[in-house]
Amino acid sequence: MARNEDQTRFELIDPVLIDQRGWKRADISVEETNCAVDIVHGEGKRRPKGRADYVLRRPLLPGTEPIPLGIIEAKREGLPPEHGLQQGIGYRVGHLHHVPFVFSSNGHLFVEYDEETGQTSEARPLTEFPTPEELIARYLAARALPMDAALLKPLFTSYKLGRGFLRYYQDASIRAAIEKIIRDRQAGIAPRVLLSLATGAGKTRIAAALLRRLFDAGMFGRALFVCDRTELRDNGLGDFQDAFGTDAAEVSTKNAQTNARVLIATYQTLDKKPPGKTKKDDEDSRSFFLKNYPPGYFDIIVIDECHRSAWGDWFMVLENNPQGIHVGLTATPREIKWPENPREDIQAEAKKERQRLADNFEYFGQPVYEYSYQQGRDDGYLAPAEIETYDLYHDDQEQPERVRGVQRRDLVGKRLTDLHTGQTVPPEVVAENNSPTSIEEKIILPERVEEMSAHLFGRLLATGKGDPHQKTIIFCAGDGHADLVAIQLNNLYAKWCREKGQRRRSHFAFKCMSSTNGQALIPDFRSRSRARYIATTKDLLTTGVNVPCVRNIVFFRYVHSSILFHQMIGRGTRISEGDGKLMFRIFDYTGATALFGADFVTPPPPVPPDEPPGGDPPPRPPKVKARGTRITVTDTGHFMVMGVDGRLTRVTPQQYQARLIEELTATVPTLADFRTRWLSEPERKAMMKQLTDRNLMPELLREAADMGAYDMFDVLAALAYDVTPLTRAERAAHFNTREHPWLIHLPQPTAKVIKAIVKQFEKAGTESLETKELWQAPEVKKEHGLEALRQGGNVADLMRRTKEDLFVA
Repeated sequence: MARNEDQTRFELIDPVLIDQRGWKRADISVEETNCAVDIVHGEGKRRPKGRADYVLRRPLLPGTEPIPLGIIEAKREGLPPEHGLQQGIGYRVGHLHHVPFVFSSNGHLFVEYDEETGQTSEARPLTEFPTPEELIARYLAARALPMDAALLKPLFTSYKLGRGFLRYYQDASIRAAIEKIIRDRQAGIAPRVLLSLATGAGKTRIAAALLRRLFDAGMFGRALFVCDRTELRDNGLGDFQDAFGTDAAEVSTKNAQTNARVLIATYQTLDKKPPGKTKKDDEDSRSFFLKNYPPGYFDIIVIDECHRSAWGDWFMVLENNPQGIHVGLTATPREIKWPENPREDIQAEAKKERQRLADNFEYFGQPVYEYSYQQGRDDGYLAPAEIETYDLYHDDQEQPERVRGVQRRDLVGKRLTDLHTGQTVPPEVVAENNSPTSIEEKIILPERVEEMSAHLFGRLLATGKGDPHQKTIIFCAGDGHADLVAIQLNNLYAKWCREKGQRRRSHFAFKCMSSTNGQALIPDFRSRSRARYIATTKDLLTTGVNVPCVRNIVFFRYVHSSILFHQMIGRGTRISEGDGKLMFRIFDYTGATALFGADFVTPPPPVPPDEPPGGDPPPRPPKVKARGTRITVTDTGHFMVMGVDGRLTRVTPQQYQARLIEELTATVPTLADFRTRWLSEPERKAMMKQLTDRNLMPELLREAADMGAYDMFDVLAALAYDVTPLTRAERAAHFNTREHPWLIHLPQPTAKVIKAIVKQFEKAGTESLETKELWQAPEVKKEHGLEALRQGGNVADLMRRTKEDLFVA
């Protein structure tokens, strides 16, 4: 029998590499990711195993940090060596490990895919596999790196806390950054590096490990890590102190920390000016940064969340250290789409130069490493999302509000009052046409808040099995809207507690905005304390806030920026094992989730005129409260998120089913082929693995089709090959009522135990027939299990015949 993948690797590939090609046992490792999470019956469940990558690592110099050079895809001995490589599995894995070479071998022959050229070689004998020295030389050439060991020192310097402290992609991103720094230095230019990793992927830990490695290689004396939230500064301090000890310190306006090697500061602190000081020629009016850090003070500057932080005056930090290494970190790198015929004021060089930093690609270049939410989810490090979408209709509208907005005529007959004075106002104070974003910003519809809040509270009860105590972030239109939503949810909660006889917990819903010192409330929200479950906010929680326990992201506001949207959902992508949180839900009332997969492209920032316009601005119209609107919430579908053509996309269960069936029938075109593979455990597992490798889970089809009583054979056969399915009980009954000549001639004890085995299939399906636990089942033990089966002949043959007759129809 041909060897399987594991046997091929250990019995055929490893011996040739070690005994004939000069590789050492320590150079060859199998590295497994976390177990990915699937959403089954509304709950997150981890798969039994993560993805295992077969990695070749080799030190550039003896005793130094080993460098990953290639990935080997081991194939079963009976398959061609290139099997599976062309489907992109090897390419994807090679890219994620940041290695230039991917090999595929069946133990006798191998093929090689070169990431740099995009070429795949012809099959060659495994005895011609590259030696370590050959692969190192090719790696350096492919990455345009010098052969001089002194120049490569930062690349082979070991991690202070060990490589095991990092996930594989964190190590890969650090190596990619170091390679770029070496190349830029070789070219005589100041290094600029952009790293794009999903929210929750550990960018701060990456920054700390990168800086420590560069420091140990003698690459810098002082470094600055700049972020835009005090919480990010405080949380990041732990990672930097793990790497640098007391040589890492956080900056405050009272302490510039000039004795520290690594400074962690917020933009607000660095740009802080004394109150009332505005004259440029006044020494005391200079920012905190300019007063404490002279030009060229920092050798390395890391800009966290660089997609959004480049809009202010902080660019002086980079301007004053032009020869330093500049590293940008973001989950959503921003690209500015300049108009074809820019206005004259945009063309002004001084103004455009200030705005140039807002385009991350323009300043830093393309990301040297990318790790997306989709990949983090596939690797089991980030939580998958389930999406529920709803449309809102006002009165008798034929279009949902997110399409139509509010027209003046919609308000005729409503009770209109000034939001702040309570005085009655006429419809004429409202614009003729109001876009959806005007709702809750300019026009307050109390019934809308009440109906949306009631609907959401009902969904929390439904998804929480009657328990509304779920950490949730609701993105609202503004400060006042956040107040109204929090009040309404607290009212609903108080009523629920009274009806259920529950003790009411304090601050069930609370506004979390800068105007209410919301930053100070985040620790309570993050904790497991019996308070603060639902945060209503606009922008404070959109980015840079680590709250792993968040189970629900809710859109009550309209979002048009793909960057803002992906930052918002990033609040839910972290896994919190201690809280049992493996997935999260998105409740979308405004159509925001249509932005999944959209490019992170924005128009250029507006350029203020050189001189303010003359005359007084016209008075702003009052904010209007309109009572008397009937609101209808309509369910528009449940979705899951998956990769389609390289983009993260929301798909319906029907689209997911079509994708899975297309993939299955492309490999197994007929029902006869499918049945043959199903009866062979190795063939069936290989077939199912091919689907899961593409993150297509057949179990989700069973759930969507409500086919829990059916074996997976019948689920797939019905959906892919259009046959009438039979339940497990029906298949077992058919087996027991049909005549089986081979069974009649068996000893009675053997026949009885086979009937008991069929009973186990009725309970748990095909896989229950292939586990050791089968022989411990009470019905099987009662009939003496294996002992009785052996009386009838070869156990494997009898089990195969049993399965053949189970699936005969």
